[in-house]
Amino acid sequence: MTCAAPRGNPPAQRVAQGGFTMVELAVALVVAGLMSWAAFSGYETVTAQQQIERGRAEAQQLQSIVRAFALRHGRLPCPDSSVAGTGYEALTAGVCTTGTQVGWFPYVSVGLELPVPLLRARYSVFRDPNVVDTADADLAVVKERTGDPVPDPSNPNASASPNYRETTDLIAALNTASRKTAATARTYLTGDGGPAGAIDCAGNLVMVAAYWVIVPLDDKDNDGSRFDAPHVPVSTCAASPSAPLRFGSDDVVVAESPAQVAGWLRKSLP
Repeated sequence: MTCAAPRGNPPAQRVAQGGFTMVELAVALVVAGLMSWAAFSGYETVTAQQQIERGRAEAQQLQSIVRAFALRHGRLPCPDSSVAGTGYEALTAGVCTTGTQVGWFPYVSVGLELPVPLLRARYSVFRDPNVVDTADADLAVVKERTGDPVPDPSNPNASASPNYRETTDLIAALNTASRKTAATARTYLTGDGGPAGAIDCAGNLVMVAAYWVIVPLDDKDNDGSRFDAPHVPVSTCAASPSAPLRFGSDDVVVAESPAQVAGWLRKSLP
């Protein structure tokens, strides 16, 4: 006799389901978000580094231009004192206007193309005029400081002194400037936040600068200016070039002391 299997519900079977559960979907979204954040952060880091390298390259180019200008003209460039930055030196009758020590870099006057406003550099030159020629330290003015004879315009056959108002006179002015004490009324550098002390234009005047150039990068602190503290439009103060770039203060500074410029000029003379 054959017994029939008892009837009833079939054993429960696990049915495979397609798609993701809510937990799996949440995990996937979190992972995707983290990957996107990492990629974006990496992009920001690369972009920031590229801007820093661009700023440093531009600053070095402007340094070379200042040196070449000095060697050729026997003076340092005069700042561009215009409000917007036209690119031209502030000259009066062909001479750097009295009292003009800080302004925009005079791109056009030194033979460069004028950048867009957001990329224009600030520039300051040391000026300390004196009626006594041997004591004069106005680096933006051509002046005879070493006693060479003045050419005689009444005698066309007379040969002018080859050293009259040329590079050696600028070197003399640089030597005079190097003996000056840093003061807020003249172009100078403050510290670097490290070995040179605090970045404090009022309380830490480190050294006289023959000139400085400040190349701005981003306005990371969103204060409306691409120039960061301690750099303000009318100040003759700049942070030391050795100051590390950091958030809220990423200006690239290049500067030279009077002794550095004088040394370079001596080596470059024929």
